[in-house]
Amino acid sequence: MESADPRVFGAIADGTVLDTAALQRAIDAAPRGVAVRLSGGTFLSGTLELHSGSILEIAPDAVLEGSPDIADYRDCGFHHREMGETLSLIFALGANDVEIRGGGTIRFNGSAFMDWDAPPRFRNGAVLADPSPELVAETICPVRKRPSQPVFFDSCRHVRIHDVKAVDSPCWTFTFSDCEDVEVERVSVDNNLRIPNSDGVHFSASRRIRVRDCDFSCGDDCFAATCITDPDGECRDILVEKCRMRSRSAAIRVGHNASHVLFRDIEIADTNRGVCVYARKSGGAISDIRFERLRAETRLFAGDWWGKGEPFVVSGAGAAGTIDGVSFRDCSFTSANPGLAIGERGNVRGVVLANCSFRRAAGENSSWPSGKCDLRPNVALSDATWPEDASLYIRDAEVAFA
Repeated sequence: MESADPRVFGAIADGTVLDTAALQRAIDAAPRGVAVRLSGGTFLSGTLELHSGSILEIAPDAVLEGSPDIADYRDCGFHHREMGETLSLIFALGANDVEIRGGGTIRFNGSAFMDWDAPPRFRNGAVLADPSPELVAETICPVRKRPSQPVFFDSCRHVRIHDVKAVDSPCWTFTFSDCEDVEVERVSVDNNLRIPNSDGVHFSASRRIRVRDCDFSCGDDCFAATCITDPDGECRDILVEKCRMRSRSAAIRVGHNASHVLFRDIEIADTNRGVCVYARKSGGAISDIRFERLRAETRLFAGDWWGKGEPFVVSGAGAAGTIDGVSFRDCSFTSANPGLAIGERGNVRGVVLANCSFRRAAGENSSWPSGKCDLRPNVALSDATWPEDASLYIRDAEVAFA
């Protein structure tokens, strides 16, 4: 048997009838290494669990569509330190050799979990009597109860996700917690840019990661490496290359404990903050984070997103943790605000800028304040200012120019 057809197990694939039970029966029955193949229709589903050896193949003419009804999602049993109960469309716990592939689409229906009637929230608490649709489109939409980790892996090994398009996620799209040996290749994530927390890929305390040739358009971080699910863990041995990113938060975020991370040949455009490397309030260490041939264009957006148009922020402000070794080589930055390297009591060292170019540009919403400080999450939003004409601001940090 080369593949298992969920229609044999009762799936209808008309986009109306809920196919959760039939899809789960197919996944449970498929022998290890045999793909459950979705083809020729739209499979509406709630929560699905993958096992060791599971392969979910979504053909180019197929859509796996997440239910717009929160009642169709079940708690997988993992308590997320930030999100609480974990509600997913697809999850796997403690599984090995898991794969999602096929060239098709996962449509999460994230917009169904947003409060679109709520008034928009602008920067600095501004209230606009008659905001333009363009400005409203840059603000954060409040959320209702939503699937919190749409595709979630915890304590898994040898995970492959490739040749898949993910659309309209309600929260972190692909999350890997305490996972090892993960490849994400030729994946497209296209989320509604007003949905907060709609990360592209988020790795927490995970190791041996490769993310290649992907496209991300996200209302939050396109790529994140943190230890949110395990503060004592570490993200390490990571390669991210040949990716295109657009974000309303940070295109790239590295925080908590992380080491041996390389980003190369990355294109960042139409983004609020290009790169954010930040030490943790309670401690930990970040080291050997390298950026090569990165191009970033950042600007201010009307919504109350973290960051204010900086090309990069390397920050130990308000943190007991340390940053030692962040390099930018052969990079170019066009931004509304300067790049920031900010330490506290010498906790930021070894920042290197080699053959990098900087250009200041006001961006579309030049009426929104530039030169302002935003060092969240560790430091509360402040009215402190940076020099208006600077391309780089350094405070209590060791920076070398090579």
